[in-house]
Amino acid sequence: MAKKKNKVGRPRKVITPNQLAKAEQLAFEGHQNGTIADIMDWEHSFISEREDIRKKLTKKRAERKVWLRKKQNSTAGGRSKSAATMQIFLGKNELGQADKTETKLDVGNAPAVVIIGANTRDGGNAKQNSD
Repeated sequence: MAKKKNKVGRPRKVITPNQLAKAEQLAFEGHQNGTIADIMDWEHSFISEREDIRKKLTKKRAERKVWLRKKQNSTAGGRSKSAATMQIFLGKNELGQADKTETKLDVGNAPAVVIIGANTRDGGNAKQNSD
């Protein structure tokens, strides 16, 4: 007869489907793991220790990026300035988008990088007020 192996440590925490769905929704909304752990009343290390949960939250954050890009494309020609401003903000902070163009020039033996229109919408140089 085979001998039963005694498990060491505390029992694995059981997550209900409702708890997992709520955590995934929070990740889709853009919350970080620490915030999700606080809301769900989990230890801060819990998410990093559970690969299954960590992967699902990462997937939801990737779905958020896809959703955000679709929103940017669908309202690209729209008239709502406040929605466009928010999408620009989210694009810069979550999707790594930027308002700059880099052009590389070959100047003799040393390559030079020229940044055109950094931090301006129209690509031109911003005027500074000298008052």
